[in-house]
Amino acid sequence: MRKINIFLGAILLSIWSVVLFFGKEIGFSMLLFVVPISYYIVSILERNNKVKNKNSKILLIPIIILSGTYLIYNNSFFNRVNLIVIPILIIIMILNLLTDKLMPKTLLEKILDIIIEPFAYIGETMSELKNNLSIKFNIKQNKETNQSSNNIFKALCITIPIVIVIVAILASADSVFNNMIFNILNVFTNIFSSIDFSGFIIRLILIICIFIYLSSFFYNITKYEEEPVLENYTNESKKIESMTLKMVLTALNIVYLIFCIIQINSLFMQKTNINYADYARQGFFQLMIVSIINLIVILIAKKYGEENNKYINFMEILMIIFTLIIIVSSAVRMYFYEQAYGYTLLRLLVYCVLLTEAILLIPTILYILNKHRNLIKTYFTIIVVMYIGMNIINFDAIIANRNINRYIETGKIDLEYLEKETGTDAISNIIEILEIENADDTVKKETLRYIDEVYTNLKNENTDFRNFNLSKLLSKKAIEEIR
Repeated sequence: MRKINIFLGAILLSIWSVVLFFGKEIGFSMLLFVVPISYYIVSILERNNKVKNKNSKILLIPIIILSGTYLIYNNSFFNRVNLIVIPILIIIMILNLLTDKLMPKTLLEKILDIIIEPFAYIGETMSELKNNLSIKFNIKQNKETNQSSNNIFKALCITIPIVIVIVAILASADSVFNNMIFNILNVFTNIFSSIDFSGFIIRLILIICIFIYLSSFFYNITKYEEEPVLENYTNESKKIESMTLKMVLTALNIVYLIFCIIQINSLFMQKTNINYADYARQGFFQLMIVSIINLIVILIAKKYGEENNKYINFMEILMIIFTLIIIVSSAVRMYFYEQAYGYTLLRLLVYCVLLTEAILLIPTILYILNKHRNLIKTYFTIIVVMYIGMNIINFDAIIANRNINRYIETGKIDLEYLEKETGTDAISNIIEILEIENADDTVKKETLRYIDEVYTNLKNENTDFRNFNLSKLLSKKAIEEIR
């Protein structure tokens, strides 16, 4: 378990990460980093006989697909969100590889532990590195002084990065101090004269910090031991009286029945006059609250309630039907809202959330009929698949296309939104504005100005294999064809 390979992999991945990402926009670099680190994590766990659930490696598929979107698309929203989603998926994969009985109750706790615990193991990990190096190079260690030397080594591992950071900050803040550092390192003048010294220092700091964390991270997962408390988790539940559950479910369904009748009368039969924006926003959040309440109630009722109670099962299925009506109601409201105010990413995401909610109702019904189904695993699979689909769909192009069609029909278009909120994925669609015969001259001039601005930025961008992006390349060629 405690082998030099852990530290070798950590230093190589640390250097590779700085080479790929430092001073560059994320593009092809994400895929070039995620693939080797994912492979390495699985590899060290297999070599240390820690893998208990090989099927969890299937999570590599969504991880790699999401990493590949940085190469193909240029959607700023998903680029930011995926910086969180990809690491979380990697951690969930690790946890599922390490144990075959991970319960939902402990999942969030384990995710946080696996992220934070490496900081607590830094001293132990660095001592392990020292011992491995001593064995590797046949350096004899005196047992009486070994503990003392380990403490010194730990202190150095913590002190050196701090000193480097302080020196770099002081050198950038004071020219006299900066000159003094250059004089002390005069012997290396010829080496550093052709490169940015501060850039070198920052890269060195990043490599050291990433190496220390990755070493502790790899060390931590290879010494992971499954806690026995997970085995007894499902046996500690207490039953709730059937009368209590029946009363709760019945009362909630009466409320949902009244709510749905109001929705049908006011929305589908057009018997109310309400502000579109308020109506859509209220409807969406009502849906979310109702869905969460329903899910919690169903899970509690099935977990703590009497098995095979026909009345409870009927009430739960009725609750699902009411939830579906509310989903449809919210979708119709959002449609009206878009017709009045146009198309945005947030509004399309609402549709995706609604569709996901509707799909989740199917396994929920099956769970009501068969308690022994793994509902959480099914939910997780559906949500991951839907999220991958949202990343693959070119939202910016859809938004631009729909807003342009709306402009042709109504003469209304929000160019400011298209310019600020859509990226190069939408350029080929925005160019179509110039081909509209009856387009307003002001709209065409503003579109030309924006296209020229995008082309200038793309032309001046320093591109190499690390930040290569297919969307930017195709947009540049599309603009050149019309210039």
